[in-house]
Amino acid sequence: MSTFIYSHQAAAFARDELGFTPDAGQAELLATRHRLVILNCHRQWGKTTVTAIRAVYQAVQEAKQSIVIVSPTMRQSRALANRCREFASRLGIPLGTDGTNARSLLFPNGSMILPLPAHPDKVRGFTANLLIIDEAARVADEVYSAATPMLATTKGDLWLLSTPKGRSGFFYQEWMAKDTTKDRWLRISGPVAESSERVDADFLASERRRKTAEQFAEEYDCGFLTAGRNVFAEEWLERSFSAEVPIFDWNSREDLRLARHRPVYFLSLDVGKLRDHAALVLLEYRVTPTGRRDAATYQPLYKCEVRVVYIERFRLQTSYRELVDRVSRLCHHPHLAGHTTLILDATGQGLPVVEMFRDARLPVTLLPVTITGGKQVVVSGSSRSVPKANLVASLELLLERGFLKIASLLPHADLLREELRQFERWSERGGAVKYGAASGHDDLVMAAALGAWWVWTNRRGSLTGDTPRVLD
Repeated sequence: MSTFIYSHQAAAFARDELGFTPDAGQAELLATRHRLVILNCHRQWGKTTVTAIRAVYQAVQEAKQSIVIVSPTMRQSRALANRCREFASRLGIPLGTDGTNARSLLFPNGSMILPLPAHPDKVRGFTANLLIIDEAARVADEVYSAATPMLATTKGDLWLLSTPKGRSGFFYQEWMAKDTTKDRWLRISGPVAESSERVDADFLASERRRKTAEQFAEEYDCGFLTAGRNVFAEEWLERSFSAEVPIFDWNSREDLRLARHRPVYFLSLDVGKLRDHAALVLLEYRVTPTGRRDAATYQPLYKCEVRVVYIERFRLQTSYRELVDRVSRLCHHPHLAGHTTLILDATGQGLPVVEMFRDARLPVTLLPVTITGGKQVVVSGSSRSVPKANLVASLELLLERGFLKIASLLPHADLLREELRQFERWSERGGAVKYGAASGHDDLVMAAALGAWWVWTNRRGSLTGDTPRVLD
């Protein structure tokens, strides 16, 4: 654990030695002894200055401290390190450079401040007594995962500093997390209302006119609210993932030919590219009796539900032949053979895979889908060209209306949940709407979206209650 001779006087150190007078929030940040700190603040709150003061203070107070700065870009990390250099200069401290890294700041007592870019391969191999992740909401989850082991042997401090950027990513999750007794965060909020003396009122008025209410709330009021950024709301995911949803039983050989309400299956495959995983999702469309009858017709009422009962994500660079062989084995299961539609991503490199699946003569209905950026579905024989917006909208509708249930005990269920959380919608210049992962991959999301689109296209009436036998 890091200990400082005068740690409770860090704010006084800022005033007396560096000529910086912190406000209440800044003084709390400087004086904290918490190992885990999250600062959620508006733009121009002063986090660069305060963090640089704290970094220099720690480097001066105790010898051989390793302080690592990680930011979305090397330029941003160096900007914070340069602020540290400026404060060290005011103190009259001569700085050197570590022989292995020309960007480091080496103090005479052996302490070092090291700026790094947010890249998972470039933050490995270091040890830190204080790890600072600046603009954390804009740093990928993979970087966070790769960086935190720096603290494993030092029991060092972790500071996450940022302005919000949507309801996804580790910064949002750590801010919203319910702390355990062993893992407690100090959370400091810095909305612009608490910095009224520093921020010009006319400028804020102009910003309100330039931005939507949600954008202003995010940039200046510390809210995770950006309109339309995260496609799938957290509350939809909470009610959709359930341990009560049964997993597909691959060992079952029960004869379902005479079953009155035999489930229908939709198997969707997102074909991986060079840097993406191939992903497979099995949707089960099931009709179950409710035990109730229509008051007017006295016909029995049924409930229709779509379930995710199997998920598989393949390793990177899995060969097409391996994909075909694996899917072929699954499709020959007696519950799937003859009663399943295989929705296959035929976009780009997916085209040769389609031909391989056709040559395999699987006992399923093959539906190749080319994902486009257009606005209309185009039918060409047994193939479809479908706008990505349609695929995403279908999955969005099923989740929003509670029609889709996902077996949370599946091996890759947590991975699917995280991809759904990270999936974003944004507008580019010219009005084009784009979709994709905020960080990481979206392979499982797109596999699920392919199946959801075909289910919604063909079973919409029963799901929405347009047929008299169905009760939602």
